[in-house]
Amino acid sequence: MELSIAIVHHHRLLREALALGLSQHAFPVIRQVCDIEQLSGDVDHTCPNVVLAEASHPLEKCLECFSRFRCIAPECKVIMLGVPDHDDTILACIEIGGVSGYVVEDGSFDDVIRTVRAVCAGETICSPRLANLAFSRISMLSRRIVSARTLEMGCLTLREQDIMEAIERGLSNKEIAAELKIEVSTVKNHVHNILDKLNLQNRRSAARYAKEHGFVARHRSRFS
Repeated sequence: MELSIAIVHHHRLLREALALGLSQHAFPVIRQVCDIEQLSGDVDHTCPNVVLAEASHPLEKCLECFSRFRCIAPECKVIMLGVPDHDDTILACIEIGGVSGYVVEDGSFDDVIRTVRAVCAGETICSPRLANLAFSRISMLSRRIVSARTLEMGCLTLREQDIMEAIERGLSNKEIAAELKIEVSTVKNHVHNILDKLNLQNRRSAARYAKEHGFVARHRSRFS
């Protein structure tokens, strides 16, 4: 795919200087705008592959704007320029703004070129300290998700868990009733309660939920 770059910065002189420097490295700049809203308005007609954008203040509002932009242009990669060299700030750029790369406040033009090349290659340039912090953050979020899922599954009774496991195996209400030696009407009541507790729409979504959340493997281990 042919590379195309847009520059978002409120200083015209800096925009033009960046565009000139990038063109000398065979990086074509197709748009130069003063704010992300202006670029968002033209995205249907001209959508760049990469956006170089200033980290304007207040930063939180800036990142929210880029988060909205990523919703309408999900394939576009954003590189934030002039980011304060603080771990929490850089992580916020990634988590809130969805940026693919960044250049810190005292970064050089060579840093910009290296970052553009890395992002275009599907890579990210960051310090070992930040990489470790990012992995720690991902691990923490993963533990929170697992904990939340465990709480959700814990709200089911043992009988409902039995039925959930049978649903994942594709058994009908009649087959579940025969296997568990209960009435079909009782199975229907249990299925209704399961869908209500887990906020699911139907049996298919219940089977998918059980499989995706690793519930079936945990449940079967009780009988092994």
